[in-house]
Amino acid sequence: MLPIKKVILYKHGVGYFEREGEVEGDINIQLQFKSDEMNDVLKSLTVLDLSGGHISSISYESTKPLEKQLEEIAIRLSDDSALTELLAQLKGAAVKVLVGSEETQGIITGIETINKTVNEAVITTYLLTLLVDADTVRMFDILEIKSLTFLNENLKSDLNHLLEILIASKKKDAKTLTIYARGEGTRTLSAGYVVETPVWKASYRVLLEEEKPMIQGWALVDNTQKEDWKDVSLTLVAGLPISFVHDLYSPRFKRRPVVQVKEEEAYAPPVLEEGKAPPEPYPEACEECDMEFAAAPMSLSADMAFGAGMPAPSRPALKKEMSKTQAFQASTQIQTRTVEVGDLFQYEIKNPVTVKRNQSALVPILQTSFQGKRVAVYNPEIRDKNPMSSLFIKNDTGLTLEGGPLTVMEKEVYVGESMLDTLKPQEERLVPFSVELSCLITRDTVSENKAIHYVRIVSGYMYLDYFTLRKITYKIKNKKDKHIDLFLEHRFNQGWELIDTPKPYETTDNFYRFRFDVPADKYMEFTVTEKHQEYQSYSLWYLHKDNINYWLNCGYIDDKIKGKLDEILKISVSISDLDRQIQEADNEIREIHNDQNRIRENLKSLGDSSDEKKLRERYVQELNRGEDQLKKLRQLLKDLKTRKQAVEKDREKAINSLEINRKL
Repeated sequence: MLPIKKVILYKHGVGYFEREGEVEGDINIQLQFKSDEMNDVLKSLTVLDLSGGHISSISYESTKPLEKQLEEIAIRLSDDSALTELLAQLKGAAVKVLVGSEETQGIITGIETINKTVNEAVITTYLLTLLVDADTVRMFDILEIKSLTFLNENLKSDLNHLLEILIASKKKDAKTLTIYARGEGTRTLSAGYVVETPVWKASYRVLLEEEKPMIQGWALVDNTQKEDWKDVSLTLVAGLPISFVHDLYSPRFKRRPVVQVKEEEAYAPPVLEEGKAPPEPYPEACEECDMEFAAAPMSLSADMAFGAGMPAPSRPALKKEMSKTQAFQASTQIQTRTVEVGDLFQYEIKNPVTVKRNQSALVPILQTSFQGKRVAVYNPEIRDKNPMSSLFIKNDTGLTLEGGPLTVMEKEVYVGESMLDTLKPQEERLVPFSVELSCLITRDTVSENKAIHYVRIVSGYMYLDYFTLRKITYKIKNKKDKHIDLFLEHRFNQGWELIDTPKPYETTDNFYRFRFDVPADKYMEFTVTEKHQEYQSYSLWYLHKDNINYWLNCGYIDDKIKGKLDEILKISVSISDLDRQIQEADNEIREIHNDQNRIRENLKSLGDSSDEKKLRERYVQELNRGEDQLKKLRQLLKDLKTRKQAVEKDREKAINSLEINRKL
């Protein structure tokens, strides 16, 4: 078996394993995998003979259940009486038996069972019956047979295949993959593949020193394989390469269409037409001419199909030891398009690593000094009254630090811990690890509105722009006997602008981050002032005289603009008056309609008496007067609406023509 020489573990849950070793001549190498690893192995397995040999094929166990595999073999072996039941199934098989010193060849005809009573005990004897020389039947006590040899090669093969299936079924969740390597002499063979593995993890320890802090990094790796990793080359890779599971292990079958033979009726022999001109001569093939017809496809031998190649005088002899890249290129020439995915970085462990199977290990990946110091970070959304003691890290180690837990020690004493996000070279990061109880911070918030500073009239609206100022004063009390390097995080809102405030040290996605020193045992204040522009809006379609006078008195508008607004207000008043007249006309029309409906109902109940006839005549006269009045009201309503439309157009024109932009 090829030993594991290299292990590369990835953060997205797979591992690359490379095996390498020396082999002699033609050899079959077996590797075992879990059944749920087979899909990854089959899509990633790469086998290279680095010394001029070749890989003829790679076989692996079927996915058929045990019962399905046994259905294809007529022979069965039971747990009890395995020999007698096996021989009973092999009637007609040619065998050679050795009893004592006598060898006999014959054909099995069956098993005879004889029961004997010895001292009141029943003893069962099994006799093998053979047809010898085609005319003699001999019987042999099975217990006296020293050996029994099958003479039929097919029977030997079936029996061996049966035993292989049975022994494979005893290995729980284990699948065997066999590499058939062909070549001469001692050669180096390499096999690499990807399988699912636990994600490796990183953890760090930081020792805060007066001069320069130290950082130590460890990787936690888990060996869940069925063999030890002994003195392997270990590489740890972080990033986001693309990886997926694809079912290559399960056989696939395609449903093919069923085609019926078309039966045709017999018909008379056809009579071909007579030709009118001699045919063109058939082109002869020549090496110098371009072929007009495609050549028949070439059949490849099994050796060619698996990269053995064809012997040719011009083929150069292979070197004894070639690089893996050379071997790969010699095996196959592929043209493809590659795409860089993710941002990978790796840790190559210099010293060989040993991890026993089903065990885990801590592997050192980093130990060096770095640029950093102890600071305090205040964020009221994390803790309202105190800042957090934090580590201000600048990654000058030259390595990318993978994310993981970080434990902080100061003067050999544990002072806290935190989580470190992935840190690229030269990146800076604040990592809080404890609460700074010796520093107290409170906040006072004040908001005020500044006077109108800009006036706009556009699209029928008047906008009065003004600023809202918000001041937050942070009151800081440092009770320590040394100064504090404080980072203060102040959440900002979109649309607000800093004024009269020191420039932030940096800006995050949601916070301004200010940095300043707080003297030892002192009290200080730090004020953040923000400005936001807001406005009041008024519709010119609904003006009021008091508003116009107020704007004039405040200086928002001048007399000229006031005159135009007064004219718009006058038009709006006339429109309101027309609306009132239209409403009154509508009400009168509605009352007349109601009165006429009442009269018509009364007419339906009148009879033919003289009094009722007089009443009917009066009702009819009232209906006629109502109709005359309705006619006048409808004409009046039409005229009022026409006048209103004209006045509304005048107002719309006056409003749309009025635009100002005035800074106060």
